Amino acid sequence: MKRALLRGFCFLLALAAHSAPPPEIRGVWVDRTPLATRESIAKMLDDLKNANCNAVFVNVWSRGYPLWRSAVFQQHTGVFTDPVYLGRDVLAEVIEEARPRGLAVIPWVEYGFVIGYTGGKAPLVEVQPGWLARRKDGSVEFSWAGTTRSYWIAHAHPEGQRFLLDLMRELAANYDVPAIQFDRARYPELDCGYDDATKALYAAEHDGAPPPDDERNAEWMRWRALKLNAFVERIGRVIKSANWRILSTSAPIVYSFSYVNFLQEYPAWIKAGSLDFVSPQVYRSDMAGFTAELDRQLAAVGGDGTRFAPGIDVTNGGTEVLIRSIEICRERKLPGVVIWYYGGLVQKDSWDRLKTTVFQEPASLPWK
Repeated sequence: MKRALLRGFCFLLALAAHSAPPPEIRGVWVDRTPLATRESIAKMLDDLKNANCNAVFVNVWSRGYPLWRSAVFQQHTGVFTDPVYLGRDVLAEVIEEARPRGLAVIPWVEYGFVIGYTGGKAPLVEVQPGWLARRKDGSVEFSWAGTTRSYWIAHAHPEGQRFLLDLMRELAANYDVPAIQFDRARYPELDCGYDDATKALYAAEHDGAPPPDDERNAEWMRWRALKLNAFVERIGRVIKSANWRILSTSAPIVYSFSYVNFLQEYPAWIKAGSLDFVSPQVYRSDMAGFTAELDRQLAAVGGDGTRFAPGIDVTNGGTEVLIRSIEICRERKLPGVVIWYYGGLVQKDSWDRLKTTVFQEPASLPWK
């Protein structure tokens, strides 16, 4: 009798394991809009939970401010967080609301090296003007989505780098999260890197010679890209030193467009082990374009898709293209996807279609 019960129990366990969907990342990027109130945060998380998503990539570094109460930021500026949020720790609120819903919260450091924009200069632009990235002509404002201008930390500036690394260490040490995503680990354009700190570092490594005036000079491009590669590797080490369980990730532009235009070489980050997984922005409006680009990116990382959870843009192609793109990723046995973005899913009213097709059942995350 006992043996029969045991066999029956084992059979039920095997059946349950067989019927459960395999682990995968079902991530969604969340911008500032639904973070306005605790109530809007809860509504956003309910939407994602009900659609069987499992990871929330929430914007926590935006417009030159942290969206958590940052002692590191306060030491430099005198303020803890974006004053728009009236002293709230937005990240802590999202984590508290997500926990009972079974959703993983991944801090998305969206602005990366960006510390302000002309729509409202952030404190670091005023407090640390020596950190600012510059063009050959000395200007410090770079285009942002064609409508505003942004200010960036000079990518090789040692104090600017230390500030960003301290922010990452603070996040990893103080918040119960499974991963941290550092975005915009790139240059705003090729005519950048002509600040005093970067020029001095280049000269020190080139017998006193200044950087070339030609921003497309191959050696000058390579030098800047390698410095950026080294910084991404440092981010991973800093995060692990604060909490070895936390994964390091990024959402780069597709390669090689990313390198030619922004000196971003994410395949090198994967091959060097600097990232635990990567979500390249494979944003295409049709299936042929998405499939071709996805395969190009997989080839760029040597065909290894085990750490590859591509970004998919629902705002461009709509719900049906999103669904088919997720299916294509599963056919290639990728560990999941990240969807741009929550607001797009709302606009396209994608929830029911997701739940009746590719997200019919809840799925656990691969790292669990």
